[in-house]
Amino acid sequence: MKIALAFSGGGYRAASFSLGTLSMLNELSLGDVRLLDTVEILSTVSGGTITGTRYALSLERAESFGDFYHSLYGFLSNAKLVEMALAHLADDSRWQNGRVRSLVSAFADVYDSELFDGALFGSLMEDVNPKRIKHVSFNATEFANGLQFRFQWSEKMVAPRPGEFARGVIGNNYFNLPEQVASHIRMADIMAASSCFPGGFEPINFPSDFVLPKGAVEHLSKKVAYPVGLMDGGIVDNQGIHPIMLATERILQNEIVAGRASEEDNPIDLVIVSDVASPYMEDFRASSEDRKGWWKGLTPRLIVNLNYGLLLLAGIGLICSICAGTSYGLFFSTVLMTLSVVLFFIFHLIEKLVAGLGISEQFLEPLDTLKKFKLYVFQSLVKNRLNSFMILTTDVFLKHVRRLNYNTLYRDKRFINRRIMTAVYELTSDQQTLDRKVARGSLPSYLMPTELVRKNSDKAAAMGTTLWFTPKELREGMLDSLIACGQYNACWNLLEYIEKLKKNKENTSAEHKLFSELEDVLRVYWENFQRDPLYLVKKYRSV
Repeated sequence: MKIALAFSGGGYRAASFSLGTLSMLNELSLGDVRLLDTVEILSTVSGGTITGTRYALSLERAESFGDFYHSLYGFLSNAKLVEMALAHLADDSRWQNGRVRSLVSAFADVYDSELFDGALFGSLMEDVNPKRIKHVSFNATEFANGLQFRFQWSEKMVAPRPGEFARGVIGNNYFNLPEQVASHIRMADIMAASSCFPGGFEPINFPSDFVLPKGAVEHLSKKVAYPVGLMDGGIVDNQGIHPIMLATERILQNEIVAGRASEEDNPIDLVIVSDVASPYMEDFRASSEDRKGWWKGLTPRLIVNLNYGLLLLAGIGLICSICAGTSYGLFFSTVLMTLSVVLFFIFHLIEKLVAGLGISEQFLEPLDTLKKFKLYVFQSLVKNRLNSFMILTTDVFLKHVRRLNYNTLYRDKRFINRRIMTAVYELTSDQQTLDRKVARGSLPSYLMPTELVRKNSDKAAAMGTTLWFTPKELREGMLDSLIACGQYNACWNLLEYIEKLKKNKENTSAEHKLFSELEDVLRVYWENFQRDPLYLVKKYRSV
């Protein structure tokens, strides 16, 4: 059996859910081989890279799965990571080596000490321990061409075509890194680049913001204009599907050279995409004008005129107070005048800022009409624009990219009956599609989740996209809920997959027949999850 794993972006929600997927695969065996040990391709994005990088490193270190699990669990449950990153950001001594002071670089330093113990990408290139994952790709996005930037390492191609990299391109075709440079990159910097989501962080620049030894950068091509800004891999492929397709081609090419396959074959038996992004989005609803509050009925022009009146009144009061020698009047008039002058300069600054935008005069003249609008109109205009912009960037754009990437996998006939998507929202309370499938008999009734499973899924799916858990979320067991959700969703999807194989054996092999024999074991796990969604989390807690 050859499995490919993809871990989507989604902050700590993705990292925890992916950990649940891994731990479920660790529970299952084909003969005397763990299902997790049959994973040959690993592609991760953003929050999924947190789990993916640490797991890949654990294999190279020959750690037990339990040691890996507890190491990552401890990291994810550390509520002081943000505090530590801000302390790094404020420490001047950490920014004297040429790196630009930035929040993402501060987080990278924390990742390096708290999760990776200074490990370098080169540790994944060594052949000290048998490689169980032959193709890894931790994905970011570069800001020069808007393309995926892959920190990848692959099994060597036996006969690469002219111009092909024997182990896949590290970077992309515009920015590719020689192995001697890539080997010195901190795993922490790779994780920071992959999870550097827009709005939360600024881009991390390669190589200037990466911690590299002197001389390593000299190996970079002189034809490429470095540095290049890197950000979250989810910008172009939030599910990490494209690197799996590329790795599949490399494996197939080796199989063809060895005489074990043809161009039409697929060397991968099963692709599992662990995804915490939802395909659903809410329609945009324009907010109505909120007229509560007398001040919302004011206009900018009226406020400016009132301020002139306030300034005049303060001036008169100041003169009268000086003449009368009253300290209270003098104090009141001074405060009033100070406030008026401050408001005057604020209005003047706003006008300067607008003028400095380089807007044509023919557009600025009509804008003068805006001064007559009441404040509740401005509130509605700004609110609707912000809401629509957020929906555009976080829903419309990402959902469209998501569909395009899934189409790549689902339209490829070689992957018929060889793909699973396990999603955080699949078993939530509002999934009526699941109810209908059971009702019409396309799914067996035992796959209907209990109320306990659905309640935990609702909780897990409600977690926001952040790179930390708040103390409140940790107290409420959000980390355990997400890991459990990854576990029982993987179990449920594997059972559903076996049900599909019973009805349609197209494009399957002897490996899939062997895989179907896991049904009885999986059903036992599912029954346990039905009674207690956290039962496997509790088991790992005691290991």
